[in-house]
Amino acid sequence: MADVESLSFCRPDGSRVEWEVEMAPGPADETRNFRTRHGRYQNFPLAIRYAIGGESAEFALENAIAMGLRMLRRFDVDRMWPWEEKPRRYPWELSRLVGYDVDCDQPFVITIEFGMPLAGLRSSGTAGSLSSPDDLRAFASGLARGLVVLDRLGVVHRQVRDNTVHWDARSRLVQINRFEYARRVGEPRGRLAQVRVPGERTARDWEAPEQISGGGLVDARDDVFSVGCAILSVTAHGLRLGTDGLPDIAASGIPSLANVLRGVFSPVASRPEAAELLGRLGNAIAPGDLPRPETDGFGEGRAEYDRIVVSKNPSWSAFAVSEPPPGPRPPVSPEPSSPGPGPSGPSGPSAPVGPTGPQRRPRRARRGRR
Repeated sequence: MADVESLSFCRPDGSRVEWEVEMAPGPADETRNFRTRHGRYQNFPLAIRYAIGGESAEFALENAIAMGLRMLRRFDVDRMWPWEEKPRRYPWELSRLVGYDVDCDQPFVITIEFGMPLAGLRSSGTAGSLSSPDDLRAFASGLARGLVVLDRLGVVHRQVRDNTVHWDARSRLVQINRFEYARRVGEPRGRLAQVRVPGERTARDWEAPEQISGGGLVDARDDVFSVGCAILSVTAHGLRLGTDGLPDIAASGIPSLANVLRGVFSPVASRPEAAELLGRLGNAIAPGDLPRPETDGFGEGRAEYDRIVVSKNPSWSAFAVSEPPPGPRPPVSPEPSSPGPGPSGPSGPSAPVGPTGPQRRPRRARRGRR
């Protein structure tokens, strides 16, 4: 029988709750910066990730919290639990923030994460199951769908790797997890790779060349390169590099991938966007499955103020906003998409209801509290 542990934390709306979580047996997964424990609540698989690598790990954890809150709010689900969301809006292809606590000795974040990391599939000898045409198409389509959503959110993951991409063979669900090092589109692109130059790349290094070198601005197509590597990695032959040091599509032995991945490993300026990649796989996302546009809550008031000012003194018109900001991009496709797989329904204790409070961003971890 699984151990039950009380876990107190802040929910995304800022209020505090306490859950009785069934913790998975066995040791936690631990790296230099993070310790991850797994459990279940309301039939949803949880990952509880603690920052153990000092201040840099805490900042990365808080970045993951900020990105998680951004994604929840753009889908208007930041004030409800997953089992309260009917019909479901938040995409299965992205891990979902459940809660966090940054005012404790070991700050942590709680996310819903399905499936097994690709690295775990390889070590268990089951990665070959993705080589069936149906599995491979579902895997590639799920990754592309996830990138389309991230593109609309203005978020670039920057660490699409074999330990952040999960696959659930039973439901054919692929999920992109871990947003500790994600950035907004258009931010300065820092180096984020385990190799110093692109020429040192191995089959385990999925970062785009511009991410290895750094410089310029973060682009949504940075992740497209990495997703191409992920798709090749689950073929029967695995990811192989060509003489130019880039992933070799032909080495997969699957002719259809030549069209699907055409241009994916080209320089970022000529790389296809995620929506085009999804279209090549014969899929599209319905408008209702995309996040709502990011709106400027004060934009209308500022525009009205400018109109009043200009009406009193036309010479000030050069300083006024004459046109409202452009609206959102048109939807990818009007065709409806099939609902994603997931748990059959809530089970266990009833959902806790915390006091409703104002939304707030997580506070920075206090320095020197240890």
